[in-house]
This record gives sequence, structure tokens and C-alpha cells, in this order.
Amino acid sequence: MAGRVFGLDFGTTNSLVSVIQGESVIPLVDQTDGRPHPSVVWYRGGDVVVGRTAREHLDSAEGAAPQGLLRSPKMSLRREGPIYLEGREIAPSDAIAMVLGFLRKDALRPRPGGEPYEVDRAVMTIPVDFEGPQRRELRAAARKAGIGVVQFVHEPVAALYAYLRGRPNFRRELAELEGRVLLVFDWGGGTLDLTLCRVLGGQLFQIKSLGDNEIGGDVFDERLRNLARARHAAAHGLLDVTSVESPGMGAKLLAQCEQAKIALCVEERGTYRPFVRDYARADGAARNLVVEISQADLQRESESLVRRGLGLIDRILGEARLDHADVHLCLPTGGMLNMPAIRNGLVERFGGRVPRLPNGDRIISEGAAWIAHDNLRLTLAKPIEIRVADGTGSGHYQVLVPKGLELPVENQVVAAANCQFVCADPRDGIAAFEFVKPMAVGLVGPDAERETLCVVNVPVNPKTTPLLERLQCEVTIDHDYVAHVHVASRGRGAEMRTEFHRLDFGLAIPAGMGQPADGKALDGADASFAPVGSARVVGPSGSVAMRPNVLMSGRSDERHAVAGDLAFKLWPGMFNSSRPEATPRQRDEHLYYTPCSLCGRSLFQIEAEGLLPTCRPGICSPRRVSAGVPIARLDGQRS
Repeated sequence: MAGRVFGLDFGTTNSLVSVIQGESVIPLVDQTDGRPHPSVVWYRGGDVVVGRTAREHLDSAEGAAPQGLLRSPKMSLRREGPIYLEGREIAPSDAIAMVLGFLRKDALRPRPGGEPYEVDRAVMTIPVDFEGPQRRELRAAARKAGIGVVQFVHEPVAALYAYLRGRPNFRRELAELEGRVLLVFDWGGGTLDLTLCRVLGGQLFQIKSLGDNEIGGDVFDERLRNLARARHAAAHGLLDVTSVESPGMGAKLLAQCEQAKIALCVEERGTYRPFVRDYARADGAARNLVVEISQADLQRESESLVRRGLGLIDRILGEARLDHADVHLCLPTGGMLNMPAIRNGLVERFGGRVPRLPNGDRIISEGAAWIAHDNLRLTLAKPIEIRVADGTGSGHYQVLVPKGLELPVENQVVAAANCQFVCADPRDGIAAFEFVKPMAVGLVGPDAERETLCVVNVPVNPKTTPLLERLQCEVTIDHDYVAHVHVASRGRGAEMRTEFHRLDFGLAIPAGMGQPADGKALDGADASFAPVGSARVVGPSGSVAMRPNVLMSGRSDERHAVAGDLAFKLWPGMFNSSRPEATPRQRDEHLYYTPCSLCGRSLFQIEAEGLLPTCRPGICSPRRVSAGVPIARLDGQRS
């Protein structure tokens, strides 16, 4: 990351750029009130106003209804298509570029005791549920604003790094955290993000992340707005207040309710009175809205949201097979932590392991700035594996892309894998590639759970013999952390392409900043090795398991990966009773799928229907006699 790189937190409610000067972090806050800049865009005729001025127009209880105001452009990335704003069609990347461009312009202003900053390159933070399409759109918006995104980093990880980097003895503390589990609980205006991290070998790895974009702080504001509308209607005998609500006044009332939430939580007021002049198309007192909202009202209206948000802690720990006691530190960030019910819920679960942050509204931006300053690179926290065939039938997992792979920065693409496979069973006319990742980080055993990333079926020649059709598999990863897969069958001449992006990241911290001097990981795992054996794959109850039919070319036991009934046709000597080479799985498959030589029925039919009058007891069973192989009779004896 040559040259100065900034940290940029583009948030749903507020946005902030930070930079490291010497060994101090400088947040480029709004010079009027010393807070992050509101992520509000106001299309005022032919002009575009962004930030505090646009927000103040929305917050004002006086004046006409706000026209052309876009409150949270970041949320538009979660849905397809343009933004429609009072007859105007706006591309999401254009609206976001307005906010980012404003941040860049504001950084160029002379600052008391500081210098103007040219923000043209940044480490940008993203929610944990922003996947490939959202990352691409966000990069495009940044480019329109003249900012190059060097790399993306998840918001909770940036916050955690800022917290650790600000400790009095960062290097020692990182060493003491070796093997510990850390939870970041980031509840902001648009999303609730949870990330479990573990420190391994002095590096920070994501174990598991969860995001919920339906219970952000904006939803709390909407609950209060519904309450205010209901009370105004009840006070003035209105059956449906929304039918008489003046155009645009719903947005003003929402802003007033956000102020009520802040006043009740941060300022700890007992009550707050939202007021909107000319709110309704009505005569008399009903024209202006003025109601009273108390702390008890806020607690009651938000109770289900708080319960749902805190419940995500139990969910993420359960999925990671961890308990509350396993969490060494719970780092709370985001504006919603000002709500006592949320803070108390965290303390109930983790006790004194929940620190208070004086910089909670800027810690994400500061973390991104420290990552840029320390020249940290994102790495792959978990390997990308592929399910390959073997003699067990269920298959095992071979590492395709090792963990610890350094991920690309801006305008780079990493060639992550280029491997050759063969098809063990071409009869269905496809070779099935199942890409997975372990659920856990560190040393992963053969029986550990895996999560399927994608399945690619490439056509092969169904008439060719097993282990003959060669398959080429290439994986590249781009700067938006999207893995591109290209699989080709060399005999059939067919190819398939796809992509996936549910990757987990780590921060590669230099040895001088906490990693052991020899640079070796402390978890004892060899990133290039995948244990042989079966492994559980996460799937719904009652789901079927795919029998893998591809395997690495050149393995000495390739024939053991071929289905037993097919192997018997090709290599009957494998089933010879004196020197059997077939695996138990292959013998079972041969027995199950080969029909009886007398009645022509399968073993399943014989077991379901019983012996026929024409059958000879003790002899009627799947054909093996011709190969000289002992068979399992239905009575369990050998014949």
C-alpha cells in the first residue's frame, strides 16, 4: 500500500474518514460539531447537498416537507434496481458517490492545527453480509468519487483491530490472546453485525459472522414513529392518521423520533416531545403533531427487537460450537449500544468482559486507518476444499486453496489454484465438483463440519472408462474477494464457469507486531494438508449426500474411488476371494446393484419381496459366483 492510505467507514447513518499521523489516529469529523458526517443526500433542484446541512433540513420541525432527501443510500445496495426519489431515478452507485465525494472534499478543507488531506486511496469497511455484488457496486461508487479502494475489511474486524491496536502494549496483549475467542457486537443504524474471531499464530482470523439488516437503529425509529402517529390520531379522533399526513412529513417525523431515541438513551431524559409543524392536512390542533414519548415507551416498543438482536449471540455461538464462557472479550460498537437494555443484555451474558468504548462512533473508521497504516493484508482464514472420491463412497476433502493465502488488493487477481482431476464414474455424463470450507479455523479434523460454497457440474463423456476423462480446475480470486471457478473436461471439450464469495478473512499481522519471530503459526496446522476421511457437510434435515466422482489425478488408489458395481465390470480381479483388493464399500455396492443370476432381481427387491417359488434358498442372491467371490446370503451365512 504505497503512499498514504486512509480508513473509510461508509455507514448507513454516518460516515467517516480517518488517517494515521505518526502514531496517532486523526478522524476527519465534521468541523461544526466534531461528529461523523451524516450519510444523507439532498437533491435540491439542480444542486446536491450532502452531510450535516442535508440532515439539518430533515431534522427541522419547521418549514415545508423535505423534498428530494435520501436518508440512507447504503441500504440501496441490498436491493436490485435504481432508487426512485419523487420522480427522479438514481443509480445507487451515483448516490453513494455523492456521499464519498463529499467526504473527500471535506478532507481538503484547512483544519485547525492540521493539514488538508487528499483522500484518493482507502481501506473501506463493509457489513459482514455485503457479498460480491455489493462490494463491486461500492467499489464502482468510490471510483466515481475519485477514491480507489485498496481493500475491503469487515466492519467488526476493523473495530476489533482498532481496539487492540490502541492497547498500551499491543504486542504483548496479542500474544496473551493466543487461542482466545473474541466477539464483536456491532449494532448500528442499518445493521447488526456479529463476528467471532480467534487469535492464532499472532494473527486475527474470523471464525463465524452473522448479520441482520432488518433490526438496525432505523427500525427502532420506525417503531417510535408508529407510536407517535397512533397517539396523535387518538388525541384528535383521527381514524387513519397516515391518510391525512402531508407529503414528506413522515420523513420529518422519523427524524424527530430518531432524536427522541438519542435523547432518551444518550442524554437519559425521562421524556421527549417530538414536534412537527403542519404535519397533517387537518384543521385546528390536529394540524401540528406534538406527542410525548417516555423511556418506558422506548423500552416497550423496542423489546422484541432487542430480544432478537441479543438472540443472535446465542445463535452464532451455537453454530460455532461455543459457549458464553468461551468468549474472552465481547467488544460492543455502534450507536445502538447507548440503549441500556442492549448494554445490560451484553453484561448479563459476558459480565466484566464487555468494555466501554469512548470512541464507539469512530472506531470502525480508525481501525481501517490502522490497517492501512500498518500495511496489513487480508488472508484467507479457512481453506477452500473440494470433495473428492475415495473407497468410502462419502469421499474426503482435499485442500484446493490453502488457508493463509494473501488476498489481492486493488486491481489485482490471485491465481489461487490450477489442478488436474479425473472422473471416477462418468456414467451420468457429469463430473460434480463440490467446493466447501471448514466451519472452524485452525487445525480441522476429518470429521469436522464443512459448509458447501458451490457445486459445479461439468459434462463428461458417459461412455468413457473411469479415471480416463481428465478435468482441469482453475480458481482465481479478484480484489472484491470473489472466487471465480473454471472447470473443463478435456476429453468431452466442455467447460463451466461460476463464482462464489462467502469467504472468511484473517488479518496477517507482521512478526514485529505480535507474531512469533520465526513467523510460524502456532496452531500446528499445515495449510497444504487436508486430513483424509469423511466429513459432515452442513445441510437441511433429510438432505441427500452427493457421492463425489472426481479425484486428484495421480493417486495410487484411484480404482478404490470407482463405484463397486462399475469396478466389478472393469476389474473383476479386485473382488477375488483369495486376494481381494476392493474396499468394503465397493463390495457392498457390487452386492446391492448386481442382480441375482437366477431371478434377475436386485438385493433390495429380494429383501422387500422375499424369495419366490422359483428361487433356490441359500443360493438365490446377487451374482458373485462367476468371479469366485463369496456372497452374503439373505440368512447372513456365507456360500
